[in-house]
Amino acid sequence: MDKRRYDKRVRPTANHSQPTKVSFSMSLYQILAVNEKQQNIDLNLWVIQKWNDDFLGWNPFKYGMINITILPYESIWLPDTYVYNSVVMNREETERYINAVVETQFWEGKRGSKIKLMYPSLYRTSCLLDIRFFPYDQQNCTLIISSWTNDKAGMDYEPDPENLGNIVNLDNFIFNEEWDVVSFRIYRVEQTFKCCPHPWVLLHASLVIRRKPLYYIVNLVIPTSVITLVAVTGFFTPASTSNERREKLSLGIDSLLAMSILMMMVSEQMPTTSDYVPLFGKNLKKA
Repeated sequence: MDKRRYDKRVRPTANHSQPTKVSFSMSLYQILAVNEKQQNIDLNLWVIQKWNDDFLGWNPFKYGMINITILPYESIWLPDTYVYNSVVMNREETERYINAVVETQFWEGKRGSKIKLMYPSLYRTSCLLDIRFFPYDQQNCTLIISSWTNDKAGMDYEPDPENLGNIVNLDNFIFNEEWDVVSFRIYRVEQTFKCCPHPWVLLHASLVIRRKPLYYIVNLVIPTSVITLVAVTGFFTPASTSNERREKLSLGIDSLLAMSILMMMVSEQMPTTSDYVPLFGKNLKKA
């Protein structure tokens, strides 16, 4: 790249009164972890960003009829796209840029070229979990994506129009043992911040997941029901002929101990909150 003719520090638009439009799409590859205690989620995503670069074009007749080429990402301008609610602040730990696909717009009668940047990413984002109906709960975790320095006047994001319904691709998704994906869509939102007079264009990638309850039914719900049944049965069991209540007392203590262990197991799975008591916790207290 000739630095005298192309400056990657400058937003690549011939008319700087117009924003650079960036189309955004993702493919969900894997749900790595959902941390109830820390209130965050780890996702493995494949991201694609597309935009037009008015300063990076060529005539295919002069270059052996080459229409598409691949350039190192360090040599061209890149949008400063950032995940606002990311827990990890270092980009090198979350995104792995490789190369960019550059396609000339000569045949369309336009200047410049189309840029496609594809890269894998590992995002850890905050997610406020509502475990009121644990283990039959459904969660909505949203990734907030936008430019960090450009408002709507400089950068305009949109879900990739090639994806019908703004649905995130799940073709290569590796199924999770604990969670099912209900839906994953990207929405365009405009929001005004106190710092700036112009609105910012945000993309909300809304991931809705539902917990698979079988593990908790087998390891928590059924044992709790059995312990409750044993405790109730022991309460109505008549005393021995010697009027001693050692059997009933021993049964009651054993039931209390088993229930305490189950409550400890449940508390380890749930975040610390005083806003509500999970439905399963209420049942344990009643027992």
